[in-house]
Amino acid sequence: MRIGLLATLRDESQALPRFFGLLEALEADPRVEYLFCSFYENDSSDDTPACLAAWLRDRPGVLQSERLGAPRLRGREISRTMRMAEARNKALAGFADERLDWLVVIDADLHVRPGHIWQLIEVLQRDRGVAMACASALQNLPDIFGRSPWSYYDSYALLDRHNWLGITGALIPLRDLQDRAQWMAGRPVHVQAAFGGIAVLPMATVRSQRLRWDGSQGCEHWSFCLQAAAAGRVVACPQVTPLVLYGQPPTWSKGYPLRRKRELKRLWREAIA
Repeated sequence: MRIGLLATLRDESQALPRFFGLLEALEADPRVEYLFCSFYENDSSDDTPACLAAWLRDRPGVLQSERLGAPRLRGREISRTMRMAEARNKALAGFADERLDWLVVIDADLHVRPGHIWQLIEVLQRDRGVAMACASALQNLPDIFGRSPWSYYDSYALLDRHNWLGITGALIPLRDLQDRAQWMAGRPVHVQAAFGGIAVLPMATVRSQRLRWDGSQGCEHWSFCLQAAAAGRVVACPQVTPLVLYGQPPTWSKGYPLRRKRELKRLWREAIA
């Protein structure tokens, strides 16, 4: 198969050896006929662009590197989501008319095994009604309900079937009882939007639906997924769990888990009433 891999990067030199190891494992896999990487980088203060250029030398792919003088942004500000959308769209344009079967969108700083990508491809191959399969990265931040030393990483990108946001800091980020049961059983869950650190979809879908990211209304992945849903279901895959490892994990106020518990109890009482 022919894979296009998209990543946006900034100041990732420490993570790049691990990231390149993943890419080289994909290159070496006999199932992969062709791997084309499209990287977009801007404003790195380390040697990220030089490392990317060196790795791409004599390999199929493209690196777009820019000096914008833009400050690094974090959180959920619209200014950040719009900038992320623009970066992803520039990387997407880098594929031009390359003949590719799959698009893999990935965060380069994740701890990922090649098997995570193959699991997502298998979900798409097994069920033709699925248009896009998303991982469910875990972070080393304890579940706010005390169930695990891990929690779901990408709650802002996650919108369930009811358009409810994912529960930040929870191992199981969904509110709906049916969805939670499916998640706990390890089955892909139909959602409105997700990312989870890795997303895979057919490149034919990207092109036929003219998919683009748009961060003007919130998380840039929402619009991308809602457009992809015209071709089939978007699913979050709870058994595909790359890792996000913080040196110093963030902490929550004591009141936050209590508010989420009260919210869930109210929703569940209404659901079974």
